[in-house]
Amino acid sequence: MVDSWEEPLPGGGFLTGERAERTAEVELVAGRPYALSLDYSRRGAAGFAQIRLGHRPPLAPDAIGRAAALAARADVALVFVGLSGDWESEGYDRPDMELVGEQNALVERVAAANPNTIVVLQTGSPVTMPWLDRVAAVVQAWYPGQECGNAIADVLLGATDAAGRLPQTFPRRLEDNPAYLNYPGENGKVRYGEGLFVGYRYYDKKRVEPLFPFGFGLSYTTFAYGNARLDAAAIGSDDRLTVGVDVTNTGPRAGVEIVQLYLRDPAARLSRPEQELKGFAKVALAPGETATVTLPLDRRALAYWDDRQGAWVAEVGEFEALLGSSSRDIRARAAFRLTETATFGRAAGRRAALGVDSTVRELLADDDARAVLERHLPGFAASPQLGMAAGFALSQMAHLAPDEFPEERLRAIADDLAAFGGAAPGPGAGE
Repeated sequence: MVDSWEEPLPGGGFLTGERAERTAEVELVAGRPYALSLDYSRRGAAGFAQIRLGHRPPLAPDAIGRAAALAARADVALVFVGLSGDWESEGYDRPDMELVGEQNALVERVAAANPNTIVVLQTGSPVTMPWLDRVAAVVQAWYPGQECGNAIADVLLGATDAAGRLPQTFPRRLEDNPAYLNYPGENGKVRYGEGLFVGYRYYDKKRVEPLFPFGFGLSYTTFAYGNARLDAAAIGSDDRLTVGVDVTNTGPRAGVEIVQLYLRDPAARLSRPEQELKGFAKVALAPGETATVTLPLDRRALAYWDDRQGAWVAEVGEFEALLGSSSRDIRARAAFRLTETATFGRAAGRRAALGVDSTVRELLADDDARAVLERHLPGFAASPQLGMAAGFALSQMAHLAPDEFPEERLRAIADDLAAFGGAAPGPGAGE
């Protein structure tokens, strides 16, 4: 019936060398026993061997039409669709964001027959939903395990509030994904071109409208935010700030809200996301009940990583605390100021790495680097033209003025800077 000896289909098993599934159709007579034999070999298996054998009745050619007819006679239609370990896993990647087979067609037909159609999705990652505006609700159930049925039933029947919030952004299409242009790469190499801007940070920066934003989730009730406040308008580098907001259940039944705290740094020296999640809190409220949610911020929450200094930097200036129900549903804001810059987290004995690719301004701000420049370029620091060139890297200035910066001099400066600053050696060194 099925032969995978001579021409095995390649599969996706990472450890097992798993082969793709083969199927065959056979007619069986009701009530009659059949003998079934299976021959296999472990040759080529990387320490493991596995066999999966199963059967299923044939799908009726009009199965989708029958589902739509049943839905038309029902008060509510529930459509369960999704993926499984056959289609997605941490060990391999999906080629697209589509539901496999004719699942989208099934949802479309059922929704056309019954406006009260609820789609229950069991997937581990985003899928496209071309039918979204034609269904009454979507429940993202993920892969809940052995209590899956009870958990989904409790949510659908209202025995519990659907308090989950999305831990990832659901894009409208695969092309909106931050890694779309870089993945899977070429010649066995992948460039992680998105850098800091992964997930909601990318969608915010590019102003791309997602299908569902990071942190999104609905409830059987509604919530209002008010009286956002900080316990200080300004903090020092070692201080801790508390952000508070009042949350009120404005709906008819008990529910759970997830208050999310994002931080915005409007004028950072290095590139930063539009907003960054810094904390969240779950609060359960009865109808009409109000509770105060507080979340802390410290210098670590304000900081970015400066790879040149090899340290975290919380930069002096204005910040904004944003409180909301998702990354795209900000309900309250409060501004504060950090009064001094804090640099921390640098490895013991390590200082900021300065080299010829550092700007003139950065080099002159460091006493040791300034001394190196004065030794190789006497009078350089006092030159009246430096104000115009302070933002240039020393290597850029060398290209503009090769007579003043011959290769030997630039190499010597680079080596001296590397001796105390942990920077890379000069051009060509070690080649």
